[in-house]
Amino acid sequence: MGDIIRSVVLIKRGSNWNWTYILNRLNTTIALYIFICFFIVFCSACEPATQYKNPQAYELYLTISSDQTPAVSRDGEWIAYFHQDLTFPENENYPTGLYKTRIDNFDPILLLEGRHFQPCWSPDDKWIVFSSMGLIQIIDSKGDSLRTLAGFNELPLFYPDWSKDGNKIIFCSPYIEGGGGFVCTPDLQNARQLFSHYQFNAYPIIQVNDSLLIGCLYSTDWIGEDLVLCDTSFNVLSRLTNDNKSDRHPSYSEQRESIVWSRNVQIYIMGIDGSNIEKIDYGQYPSWPYDGNYFCYSNAISDFSKEVIWRYNLNNKSIEQITGKTGQTGSSSHLGNNRQHSIVDKYQYINNISTMIF
Repeated sequence: MGDIIRSVVLIKRGSNWNWTYILNRLNTTIALYIFICFFIVFCSACEPATQYKNPQAYELYLTISSDQTPAVSRDGEWIAYFHQDLTFPENENYPTGLYKTRIDNFDPILLLEGRHFQPCWSPDDKWIVFSSMGLIQIIDSKGDSLRTLAGFNELPLFYPDWSKDGNKIIFCSPYIEGGGGFVCTPDLQNARQLFSHYQFNAYPIIQVNDSLLIGCLYSTDWIGEDLVLCDTSFNVLSRLTNDNKSDRHPSYSEQRESIVWSRNVQIYIMGIDGSNIEKIDYGQYPSWPYDGNYFCYSNAISDFSKEVIWRYNLNNKSIEQITGKTGQTGSSSHLGNNRQHSIVDKYQYINNISTMIF
């Protein structure tokens, strides 16, 4: 308003009042003040403290760490998981890597530093197979004897899973020319292709029994991925989900004859026939131990700064946080030998792929 007053004083010193000039300046100043007030109100409404955060998009808000792809041992006592430190500089006591810990007494043991995903325990709990930047690797439960399957004609390989008898490992190379499903022996030898991605575009494949498999199937006939039940020749017997949503990460409980999986970043349970669907929580990567009394999965904490591992107890419907509690870090005594662990005992590339039935 000071500008208007000064303008009036200057104009008054002349012989005549310039009312048009005065009104134009006044209107401009009022409009400017209205704009400033509106801008302040708008900015206040956009304060981060009051911004809504979608729990189905929690990965967008993570700032501290992320614990993903938990795998529960068959005896139900251990979980293996991928921990990613998101801070800078990285926490030296809890660096990014593949870890294992007892479920009831969190004390993470570093098995291998680096980006190693999708661990899966062998039926005897002595070995862990996992995907490492497109390679399939296997390591014993103590973090020793690392072996590597480098790939099929340099295809990226993911989603390793053990057969129930422990005699085979099945894995996939999704959405890429020459990809599909593959199988090998536990020493990562005698690798064969099971199906091409044109024949059966499903990732991953997990075994229910000697005659049934569960697959996460992608098709151009529908939106997203669906869970399907198929035979060992990969003929689809039934489409368990039919919802045009993203149904992923199935895990099967023999004891409960049920499947737990993630649908659009929400955890669900259903029977092996697709019945009795029940929503449990937000999250991803569920994993069921043999007895089926609980399962673990990944989800964010309340302020969305960390993705941690939770345990859901089916008997009392309780949810317990396993990793990422305040003050939890890796024990330095567990980090020595496996810091910057190199790839050793590297197996030859498999160039001649023949077909076999799982």
